[in-house]
Order: sequence, then C-alpha cells, then structure tokens
Amino acid sequence: MKRILTPIAWALALACVGLTAHAQEGVDAASNPDRKIRPNDLLMITITGERDLQTEFLVSSSGEIQFPFLDVVNVRDLSTAELRARLRDLLIKEEYFVNPEVIVSVKQYRTEYVRVLGAVYKPGQLSIMPDQRMDILDVLAMAGGTTPSARNTVEFTRGGRMQTYSLTDLKRETDPARKVWVQPGDLIEVKQSVF
Repeated sequence: MKRILTPIAWALALACVGLTAHAQEGVDAASNPDRKIRPNDLLMITITGERDLQTEFLVSSSGEIQFPFLDVVNVRDLSTAELRARLRDLLIKEEYFVNPEVIVSVKQYRTEYVRVLGAVYKPGQLSIMPDQRMDILDVLAMAGGTTPSARNTVEFTRGGRMQTYSLTDLKRETDPARKVWVQPGDLIEVKQSVF
C-alpha cells in the first residue's frame, strides 16, 4: 500500500533533508582548503616561534588585513594556502625572516543571508555559508516548509530580476544543471492562496 505524505509531513521531510545538507555543507566549507577568503572572514595567522605577534585578523570590507611588519596585505579571493605563500614571500622579501613557517586558517567565515517571504512557516532572513550549495527547495525546508495556504508559485528575485517557478516543477527536477541554486542576497517568496 502506497503512503501519501500530508503537506506537513512533506514539509518536515524536506526540512530534515535541508538541515542535514546544511550541516554537511557547513562542515565541508570549513574544511575546504580551496575556499576563497572574503571580507568579514576572521583569520588565524601565526608565524612559528613568534608568540608575541597578533594571531586574529578580521578581513576588511575592501579585502585587506593589517599584518605586522607588512602593514596592509590584500587577501581577498585567496585560499589559505595562497595567503600562506604570499605572507611568507613578503616576509622574506622585506628581510624580516629568513625562512618563516606561516600557518593560516579561517577561524570564522562571514555569514551570508537569503530572505524567504510569504506562505512558509518561518519567514525571514536565513543564514547560509557563502560556499554552501542549496537550491530553492533546500531554503524552503530551512524556512519550515510551505503552509497549507501556499500556492504552487514561487517568485525568485536576484539582483532586481524576478522569475516565477512552479513548486511542482522544482520538486520534479533532478538534473543539477537545471536546478535553481541560491546565492547570498536572493529573495524567495512563496505566493499565498487568495482563499
């Protein structure tokens, strides 16, 4: 006998899948050595043997840090490995160190947001990791799922351009190349039924 999920059970199932993906993506992003450094990331940088140097550096909105000996260093869009090599080269070039061992890690990634409005259980601003791959359905699951008054229509706005999608079509889509992947700053609105 086939089991049919009620709208609430469907929303809970989607929420569980979305939260599992959210947690996994957060782990992957934190351990991803290729992830690029962005403004408002908090970096941990140490030079082996130099205990008195500052170790935490907040990346400015222009993508720079104030680093001892070097003053301002542009770190935007570098991986931690690339930044480690850049700092090492600069410290050697300026003749502060002969062969410094520089260790770079990201202590805290900046938080990015998408907004969800309309017929969902938890409308508002939802935080996502910058490199987290989520589609519209994942975000709706994070927002608690759609309410019984939700229409089958989702309005998706990015950069001032709005597109309309069918929830049914979004649920049927299995090809990753055709899914609608969200980015920080996107707006998702689930339209509400008039009745």
